Amino acid sequence: MKASLIKRQSALDLTVGKPLGRILLFMIPLLIGNVFQQLYSMADTVIVGRTLGKAALGGISSTGAISFLITGFASGLTHGFSIVTSQRRGASDDEGMRRSFATGIMLTVVIIGVLTVVAVLVCEPLLRAMNTADAYYPYAVEYISTIFAGMLLSAFYNQFASTLRAIGDSAVPLYFLIIASFINIGLDCLFIIVFGLGVRGAALATLTSQGISAVLTFIYMWVKYPILRFKPRHFKPDLKSLGVHLKLGFPMGLQFSVISLGMIFGQTALNTIPEAVPSYGVASKIDNLACAAINSIGAAASTYVGQNYGARKYDRIRSGMTKLFVFSLCAAVVLGGIVIGLHRPLIMLFIAKDERTEELYAYALKYLLFNSGFYVLLVILVTSRSSLQGMGRGTITLFAAAAEVAMRVGMSLIAEKFGSYTLVCMCNCSAWFGASLILLPGFLVVLNKYTPIIRRGMRRMRMPNPSVVPMMSGKNVRISR
Repeated sequence: MKASLIKRQSALDLTVGKPLGRILLFMIPLLIGNVFQQLYSMADTVIVGRTLGKAALGGISSTGAISFLITGFASGLTHGFSIVTSQRRGASDDEGMRRSFATGIMLTVVIIGVLTVVAVLVCEPLLRAMNTADAYYPYAVEYISTIFAGMLLSAFYNQFASTLRAIGDSAVPLYFLIIASFINIGLDCLFIIVFGLGVRGAALATLTSQGISAVLTFIYMWVKYPILRFKPRHFKPDLKSLGVHLKLGFPMGLQFSVISLGMIFGQTALNTIPEAVPSYGVASKIDNLACAAINSIGAAASTYVGQNYGARKYDRIRSGMTKLFVFSLCAAVVLGGIVIGLHRPLIMLFIAKDERTEELYAYALKYLLFNSGFYVLLVILVTSRSSLQGMGRGTITLFAAAAEVAMRVGMSLIAEKFGSYTLVCMCNCSAWFGASLILLPGFLVVLNKYTPIIRRGMRRMRMPNPSVVPMMSGKNVRISR
C-alpha cells in the first residue's frame, strides 16, 4: 500500500513538512493522552485516600518502585518493538510493517506471560525487603499482586498504541485513553465504594479499563489500516526479524528496569521515614503529571527520528531536534513554576480535610522543589534518549540507565544511613544529571556521523549508515527520499 493511502488514513508522515510544526502536531495528542493516563492513575489515589484513609494510600504509594520495575520493563519492551515499525514506515516497507506488528505481538505474549508469573511470586518478599511499614504492607501486597496478575492487558494496550503512533497516528490512542480514563474512574467508585473491594478494587478498575482500551484500539487498527493486517505467515518465526525487535525492545525494557532498581533503593530509604510516605506518594503523583508532559516530547521525538532515520533524512533529524530542544527547555521552566506555585491546592485533592497537616504539606513541597526545579535536566535526558532509540542505538541508552541507577542508588544509601528525607528527594534530579552526561554527548556524536553538526566548515560528507535497518519483507521495498 502506498504512502499516499497512509496519509488519507490520517497517519502523520513526519518525513515531510516543517520539522518543529510536524513534531508538535504529532505531540499534542501524546501530551493529552499522557496527562489523561496520569489523571486516571491519580483518580485511584484520590478515591483511595479519601475513602480508605492514609494507611491504604501509603500502601499504594509503597508499590510505585516495584510496579515500575516490572510494568516499566513491559512498557519499554513494547515501545522498542514499535520503533522497528516506525523505521519500516519511514522506508515505506508495508510488508515489513505487518511483520513487525505480528512479531511484536508474539514476543509480547511470550515475554509478558513469563514475567507475570515471576512478578506475582516475588512481590511479597520484595516488599518486605524494602522495609515496608506493617501498617502499609497488606494494602501494598493486595494492590500490586492484582496489578501484576493482569499485566498482559496493559502490555497489549501499550503495544497497540505504540504501533499506531509508529505509523504516525497519535490521535486515536488518545481517544481510547480518554474513554479508558472515564471507565476507570467509574469502576473505581463502583468497586471501592459500592462493592467494598478496597485497594484490590482500585487495581481491578485500572486493569479492566486498560483491557477495554486495548480491544478498542486493536479493532480500530484492523479496520482502519490494512497495512497492519497481518496474516498467519507473519507469525512464522524469523530469526532476523526476532533479532531486530529484541535488539531494540530489550535494551529499552532493561533501561526502565535498571532505573527502577534505583527507585527501589529510594523507596527503601523513604520507608525508614514512615511519616513521610503519604506525602511523598501524593507529591509523586503531582510530579508524574508534569513528567507525563515531558515524556510526550520524548515519545514524539522517538517517532520523528525513527521515521526520518528509516527514510535516511539525517539533515531533517538535525534540524527538527535542534528546534525541539530549544522549545522543550523553555517548556520545562514554565512547567516547573506551575507545579511549585499550585502545589498546595493540588495536594488538597488527595487528602481528606481532617488529615491535612502542615507537616504533610512541608514534606510534599520539599519533594516537588527538588524535582520540578530540575525539569530542564529531565528534558535533556528524555529528548536525547528518545532520539537515540529512534536511530536504533539502544546500547547507549542502556549505559545511561546504568549511570542513572548508580546515582540514584548512591544517593539512596546515603539518605538511608543518615535518615535524611532531603537526600531521598534529591534521588531523581541526581539520576537525571548522571544520565544526561552520557545521553546528550552520545546523541550529538551519533548524529554527527550522518550529518555534520559540530564542525560546520568541514566538507559535508555523507557517511554510510552503520546500523542500516534490515528489510523484513525481502522484496518490493520502496525507499522514500
